[in-house]
Amino acid sequence: MTMLLVLDYPGRRPEAHVSEMRLDQCGFDCTEGLTSLLPTALTTSAYAEQLYAQQPLDRPVAVIAYCATAPLAVAMARLHAGLGDPLPLVLLDPQQTPPSEIVLEYHEVVRQVEGKAPLTQRPPLLDIEGLLATPEVLVERIAEDLRLRARLALEAYGLGGADASGPVEGVVGVYVEWLTFLVAAHYGEQPSPLGPVLQVLSRVHPADAGWLGAADLQTVRISCDRPELAINADARAAVLDFLHRFALPASAGLGQGG
Repeated sequence: MTMLLVLDYPGRRPEAHVSEMRLDQCGFDCTEGLTSLLPTALTTSAYAEQLYAQQPLDRPVAVIAYCATAPLAVAMARLHAGLGDPLPLVLLDPQQTPPSEIVLEYHEVVRQVEGKAPLTQRPPLLDIEGLLATPEVLVERIAEDLRLRARLALEAYGLGGADASGPVEGVVGVYVEWLTFLVAAHYGEQPSPLGPVLQVLSRVHPADAGWLGAADLQTVRISCDRPELAINADARAAVLDFLHRFALPASAGLGQGG
């Protein structure tokens, strides 16, 4: 069994996704852990437990994660390992999620929700950092704020009432899931990784992974920019080499082609 648990937040973005590494062409059964019905928990440990409970999977041979999903990968690896041997971790450009990142993403979400609607008066932006101390309240306020902005944007184009309710909930739901995930990633206190960890870094990504607390950490720096990391041949080779050394039994004999 060579199931590889992939934690990479879904959706459109400039950066290549982990799926574009084509690890499934090298004998791995890549299973996306973050799909529909995403958790609503607001700490990394609770988010992992909810994800683990609602998507029960066989024990993977390793966990690979991108960016802000790194703390979640640590928590999921512990849950899947149980009382057995620790699972190897592969982290692409791992990072923490500081308040400033949530603020930045909230502002971007607002920009996308409002679009180019000719609004003469827009609601004031939420004080994300001020509300972060009460994450439940923060997420509730974000949902209310985005619903209001979406309704105003649709009304500017002549849509309102029942005609707007469906589109509003659809759009807002997607963005609230994303910001909920970032809040949970921010509250990412959990035990350190127990098994071997590989971090694959793009050209300028910070190399200091002290916040992970990994005792067995290998770092590979790739001479490419962040958007190309998951499609870079050297990055793919480093990941496969690590997985073959730490995630597969010696008798597996999987090739690295594809």
